[in-house]
Amino acid sequence: MKYQPTGSLKIASILGTFCLFVPASIIGIWVHSFNLGTTQMERVAIFHHYFPEVVRGRFTLTLISMAFCILSLILGRTGIKLPGKSWKALNSITLGLAVLILLMNLFEMM
Repeated sequence: MKYQPTGSLKIASILGTFCLFVPASIIGIWVHSFNLGTTQMERVAIFHHYFPEVVRGRFTLTLISMAFCILSLILGRTGIKLPGKSWKALNSITLGLAVLILLMNLFEMM
């Protein structure tokens, strides 16, 4: 039987899931800002108010979100090798959500 370092795979799986929280929180902040504002310019101003000046560029937050989605995909793909249905389910959900958010970010940049 081949030795599999399950400890490092579990850490990769958990880190992949946590990396997905960054793009999900950016989306959550956008939904919150959308509900607070009345016009699109006001909504964007509210949304940018939650972030530091450095990341308020046109596509900066989108690129950060995409980077974390790609990192989540890499770590989730690594962690899917873990034995056990719960680990496979966690990594499959992580991979699916990361792909969806990544595609949404790509569509947003068009």
